[in-house]
Amino acid sequence: MSKFVDFLNETKSTLVSSCPSKLHIVLGNEACDLDSAVSALVYAFLLSSLQKGDEDKEWVVVPVLNIQQEDYPLKTEVSYWLNKHSITQEHIVFRNELDEAREKASAVELTLVDHNVQAINDKDLEPLVVSILDHHKLERPDPESVRDGVQIEMVGSCCTLVAEEMLEKLPEIMDNTTASLLYGTIILDTVNLNKEAKRVTEKDIEICQRLQSLMNLKPSNDDIFRELTTAKSNVSSLTSEQLLRKDVKVVEGQDVTVAISSVPMSVKTYLERPDVYETLRLHSANQSYAAIVIMGITIMGVSVTRDIAVFSENGELKKKVANHLEGASDGILQLEPLDTRVECILAYNQKNHGASRKVVLPLVREWLSQKLGS
Repeated sequence: MSKFVDFLNETKSTLVSSCPSKLHIVLGNEACDLDSAVSALVYAFLLSSLQKGDEDKEWVVVPVLNIQQEDYPLKTEVSYWLNKHSITQEHIVFRNELDEAREKASAVELTLVDHNVQAINDKDLEPLVVSILDHHKLERPDPESVRDGVQIEMVGSCCTLVAEEMLEKLPEIMDNTTASLLYGTIILDTVNLNKEAKRVTEKDIEICQRLQSLMNLKPSNDDIFRELTTAKSNVSSLTSEQLLRKDVKVVEGQDVTVAISSVPMSVKTYLERPDVYETLRLHSANQSYAAIVIMGITIMGVSVTRDIAVFSENGELKKKVANHLEGASDGILQLEPLDTRVECILAYNQKNHGASRKVVLPLVREWLSQKLGS
């Protein structure tokens, strides 16, 4: 078995059966897409391996997927890719298992991967943050306060940065399992290294080449991309409400909470579901969301199209959010109105197909920060 899988198994067992006195958590973001999940798991393995033999740094390093365990089946591409590499749910520590472990430990530290601003539900963890590795726009107001530094580089995948660090600092622990996990994730995150999708960088391409050279079998990029996109879009068993929770990030400001849900289909297709209005209405109420921004994507080969919608029962607020997305950064999203018969929805075709949630999320935060002055 891979040393990496052994590490995950031992870490989970230690957390459950004993009481580690020094706990270092590696936490992905709350959307828990494949990039976030694999980054957390592999980076924790690297940090743990780097401290071997140093008695002053014998922390128990624990990777945590930032979702409740009950939501793991919603992450279809995550469960598929991990299972393919012999990593089962039993190897994984979930967000709901973290609080008890924190209470038992005498010292706790936290590394953030694939995000640099804490989710609403994780604000209590903020004083524990000692380092950050991310590929999103810096939105943290006080990066200089992070003890071991904030490393941000706008590459296509956070796994590119994880792989780079492992290859530079401890290449001997990069085995076929870790190389394959990272490689496939980068392929998915960069839309098969497709420059037209405006997500890939030269570093992503270089790291993929280095990872591929270390793998036992030289996989076809096209085959891996097809495999993972199929797994990601395999949502036939999910309800309309589960689709909203499958890949969601939540932002809050000035008593207004907005969810940004990415669905693995076009928004137009999602809005054609017969129960969609009632689902949006109840989900907003149950989660206390003032609005839900729904982001859709359609991938045909290497061609990507996107659309987007804003839902809110507050008509004025809905228009303000939508107007901000239309005009923000000189119309960076390139939105064109899309007809829909669903109540309380403003929908758009998004002509800038390269603008993923990495672009939209800061725009929503920008609107929230300006809300009092509007």
